[in-house]
Amino acid sequence: MNYLSTEKRTLVTAALCEGVGVRATGRITGTDKDTVARLALQVGEGYARLHNKLFVRLKPNVLELDEAWSFVHTKQAHVRASDPDEYGDQYSFIALDAESKLIPSYHVGKRRAKDTQGFLLDLASRCLTKPQITTDGFRPYIKAIAAAFGPDADYAQCIKEYLAECSAEASRRYSPAKEVHVERVLISGEPDEDHINTSFVERQNLTLRMLARRWTRLTGAFSKSLRNHRAAMDLYVGYYNLCWAHETLKEEGATPKAPMTPRSPAMAAGVTTEIWTVERFTRECLALSLSIPPERVGDTMFKWRVQERMQERRR
Repeated sequence: MNYLSTEKRTLVTAALCEGVGVRATGRITGTDKDTVARLALQVGEGYARLHNKLFVRLKPNVLELDEAWSFVHTKQAHVRASDPDEYGDQYSFIALDAESKLIPSYHVGKRRAKDTQGFLLDLASRCLTKPQITTDGFRPYIKAIAAAFGPDADYAQCIKEYLAECSAEASRRYSPAKEVHVERVLISGEPDEDHINTSFVERQNLTLRMLARRWTRLTGAFSKSLRNHRAAMDLYVGYYNLCWAHETLKEEGATPKAPMTPRSPAMAAGVTTEIWTVERFTRECLALSLSIPPERVGDTMFKWRVQERMQERRR
């Protein structure tokens, strides 16, 4: 890994962040595929630590939450009793700021109450505000949001019905099922009905599947281990937050002589003042890369870190 030049590392990272697979990236850049995989792991896990440093004390007003389906090693229908727990379905929990399009918090894990609770605690520890929250009809969200943001949180569910059941068809569909009905359910607080929506975060899931090869449906580009899968998610979120020039975030007041300047979600949220180059992104992430994985939801240190952030938020 150390023999790669800065230019080659940047080129490899850029290819991975634009939806190119590990083997294809190796062929394009003239780099061994194992070296590409190690670099992806190091940059991704380095960003997970950078995310914990940069994206705190945020002030979102409207948040949309959703989960994107994927799998590790084996699809759930083929998982055997002797297989590790990480095999099978894995869901990417994503929180999206509807105004800045920032992803303040994310988590890759099973679609169950424990993972949902950890994801919401992490999200709440990064926010100075009590934002309005919209999710789908996944029931564990109700207790998790009440525990993280309080029982009076402005929270509603946007429940969409489809012709085909999404959870049963997700692993073999080529296109989204047809939406036939939308129901908006108020759970707690006083959410603004105009902002009870999950369309932005669902559209972001398309960006995820375009930019992160392992999330592309019906291909052989799936992860063989949960650690690599999570690092790929780290890589995507970092590139999206810091390097992605979002088309809907251009500055207002443009004229023909002074066209609108594109901004990244991190710029719109006030975290950075400029769009990061891939070279800077790679360098900053590698500087924080260690041989051990970063803290994740469910780790022994996770609750302690969340409590520390909560105390800092109250100051």
